[in-house]
Amino acid sequence: MLWKNTLLIAAVQLAALVAHAHVDLTTPCARYQSAAGCPPPPAGQAIDYNVNGPISSGGINTEPLCKHSVPYAKRTTYKAGDSIATGYGIGSAHGGGHCQWALSYDPNGQTGVTIPVTIPKDAPSGDVTFMWLWVNAIGIRELYSNCADIRIEGSNGGTVTGVEPLLANFNTTYGLIPEFPNPTDPDGHELFDTRKSITVTVQGSGTTTGAATNPSSSSSSTQNKNAARSVDQMRSFTLLISTICFVLFASL
Repeated sequence: MLWKNTLLIAAVQLAALVAHAHVDLTTPCARYQSAAGCPPPPAGQAIDYNVNGPISSGGINTEPLCKHSVPYAKRTTYKAGDSIATGYGIGSAHGGGHCQWALSYDPNGQTGVTIPVTIPKDAPSGDVTFMWLWVNAIGIRELYSNCADIRIEGSNGGTVTGVEPLLANFNTTYGLIPEFPNPTDPDGHELFDTRKSITVTVQGSGTTTGAATNPSSSSSSTQNKNAARSVDQMRSFTLLISTICFVLFASL
């Protein structure tokens, strides 16, 4: 599965001005991103001109995590411990919200803002899927997800331990966080404390050998195949950094 053996490396709360569309990951290039400098989509795939759209809306998920499952053939290389200056194209900031970034070792021209995300110093070498998740603060309850394909140069094998990321708003199985336009509004931050733990082990060749997680219950009320798939995917996310901060998403 795509998300077997995946590491959540950061969780951030964003506060922003309301602007005019959605938000997408531009650096590293999200899969099938149309931004200048991004590689062409893999054979048989097409540029996604709606890459900044949500994967769920109103508690109903319409697309899987990452939006696209076929990775780029060309990857950007980072070293373990590097800080990735992640960039975003800003359309509508929806008041900011909760952001998370994750890594998966499983093989299977816009203006905006830059947010540094640090790769763990003990991250093993290997081809990695870098995922960004965003729960908006204002508007229809949505979840956004983009993925970039990168390579990490780090230790020759090893393990990393953390917790799964939160999929609030993906569908009713994971729960909905209500709007929180004001700093004093309930924003669901307590849900981040309920995430399950996981350990990812990578062999010296960069091949993932397994992940141990706490049991994750599935629900008979999952709404479609994307929801069912996500239950298995979430068993492989690990949190390495968890922080609450405020970053301005503004339409530039």
